[in-house]
Amino acid sequence: RLYYGERTSDDLCFVEDFVKWEAAGVEVVPVLSQSPDEWQGRLGYVQNALEEDGVPIPRNSGALLCGMKGMAESVKDILTKAGTFEGRVLTNF
Repeated sequence: RLYYGERTSDDLCFVEDFVKWEAAGVEVVPVLSQSPDEWQGRLGYVQNALEEDGVPIPRNSGALLCGMKGMAESVKDILTKAGTFEGRVLTNF
């Protein structure tokens, strides 16, 4: 899964590529922290969406995290508590 967090739908990049990524087997999960009423997707924060969805096969999972340090630390904590090896969780800081 690719969790992609932004404030609003106007901030989302690469939206035109989502269909290609999904066709290649990557489930794209956009999550908005601030949204107009017409948004039909996930609301909140990436780490909350991941926690709600769970990590199906933690020992076979890995993550490349980039963005806000607090988000990355929260996601890393969720993944490692679920059983993902810490060495498979990479950050941009």
